[in-house]
Amino acid sequence: MRKFGILVVVFLTAATILPAKKLTGYEIMKTALNKGGWKTMSASVEMILTNASGKMRRRIIQMYTRKRTENESDMLMRFVYPADVKGTGFLLIERENADDLRYLYLPALRRIKRIASSGKGGNFMSSDFTYYDIGKPKLDDWKYKLLGTETVGGKACYKIECLPASEKIKEETGYGKIIRWIRKDIFLTVKSVYYDKGLAKWKILTVPDYSQIGGVWFQTDMVLRDIQNNHTSEMIFSDIKINNIIPSKFFTKRFLQRGVK
Repeated sequence: MRKFGILVVVFLTAATILPAKKLTGYEIMKTALNKGGWKTMSASVEMILTNASGKMRRRIIQMYTRKRTENESDMLMRFVYPADVKGTGFLLIERENADDLRYLYLPALRRIKRIASSGKGGNFMSSDFTYYDIGKPKLDDWKYKLLGTETVGGKACYKIECLPASEKIKEETGYGKIIRWIRKDIFLTVKSVYYDKGLAKWKILTVPDYSQIGGVWFQTDMVLRDIQNNHTSEMIFSDIKINNIIPSKFFTKRFLQRGVK
């Protein structure tokens, strides 16, 4: 694996291994999404955006996340480089029985913007990741079907079809279907293909690198390529720390706006 380098975001994921048995698509996804072994996590994230002509933009983000319950987490992302986005912050508050809360702080405007549910399919800070992709998708937003097993990067994977559980989910996320490949041994997503609402292939996510930290598996390099407009976003995670002390105030709107200068 490449040098150890955010789910991220998408998505950072870790794995708990199930006993050997015939699993349904739902059971596989539940295991892949509900990870044990950590309560808090912090990391530095390098985001590299590459357009169709090959021009690259680089951004650096500090990320903090914590689990409040098994199915609810909070995440703070604060941009520290370059100057034109420095101070921009994103706060995600996951709620099991209600819509998640998403807030974006724009320092130039000195105000916090709430991302409505109808806007969670929008691009996160000009990347190919959407606001919905940042954080953990709700398990029951999708219906799952195990399509079989395939090898990705020399590792046996479950191939799972994910279909929106409702028209509302399809409209809000912009995804008509997602195919995910999840490693059978560590239940880590190593590839995903996203389809638009018309079921045309849209984006391909690959995971060039992942690492085990404190007994927990994390994706440490994620590359998302939009094949419809030939744009690529890469997120490389470094300095990952788990189960460290992160003050509760980090996950508030007040801290999102004021934060640590």
